[in-house]
Amino acid sequence: MSAVICYGSVIADRVLELPRFPRPGEGVHALGERLYVGGEPCNVGGHLVAWGVEVAIAGNRLGDDPLGAFLREQLRRRPRTRLVVASEPAIQTPTCYIWITPDGERTIVPSWPTPTGWTLPGEDLLRSARIVSTSIYGPGMDEMLSLARRLQLPLAVADISGPDDSRLPGAAIVTTSRAVLRYRHNVEEIESWMAAVHSVAGATVVVSDGPQPALALSASGDWLRVQPPQIAPVDTTGAGDALKAGMILGWINEWPLDRTLRWSCAAAGLQCLQPGPCEDPPNSAAIEALLPSIEVEQLRQP
Repeated sequence: MSAVICYGSVIADRVLELPRFPRPGEGVHALGERLYVGGEPCNVGGHLVAWGVEVAIAGNRLGDDPLGAFLREQLRRRPRTRLVVASEPAIQTPTCYIWITPDGERTIVPSWPTPTGWTLPGEDLLRSARIVSTSIYGPGMDEMLSLARRLQLPLAVADISGPDDSRLPGAAIVTTSRAVLRYRHNVEEIESWMAAVHSVAGATVVVSDGPQPALALSASGDWLRVQPPQIAPVDTTGAGDALKAGMILGWINEWPLDRTLRWSCAAAGLQCLQPGPCEDPPNSAAIEALLPSIEVEQLRQP
């Protein structure tokens, strides 16, 4: 049985540590390089299994190449994780190249050299799940969403464009960041965007903003503001996935929203204190210790 199906891009993250981003035409020597398991389903699933949740990971097919072998081996070592990903010799396993600088900021360049195709979880596996976490990427997503909706499984989605996004219907949880809304979707009026998304799905909507307060709109229409922990980030890669995993955990456990938001922001903050997207997820004890320092303020009720 899997409590959560995590579906999307299963990729390798090749991280280069730079002293600073290079100027146009300039070369900069890397300070270090590491290879990680990456992709939203792997990151969200990695946090959830660290907190005791059973997950299944599915998505694009992998190649029979060194990167594919690395991903399969690393994911099979994880506890409480079922890997539903096929492999094919003709596929070159996709990679994300990530540059990080000493301030913790990063730039991501995905590389998908060959078409991969997608592996869908079977209906029996889906029927055993409580919720399906989906990412926004990949041509296999529409089929996955259609299957989940036919089985009336709630969805947790991230980084959608707005109320017209095809991924929104059926969502119980929507997470994104102010940076994604501004730079990817040209959205500046955050509260209006959240209200429009909420009006379509009735989901809990959370928009993070780095060290600045996050905004949340509950399923019942309450507005809340959350002050995340003040930290000096090492690497912000995967922080949004940690936040989404926290929201899923609270939804599964039927926690009050204020506790769920505290947990999610604590997990995202602690994730930024280590390199890599989900190499060593913050454990429950570390998150619990941080919860009292995170303030949740109710702004208004419907």
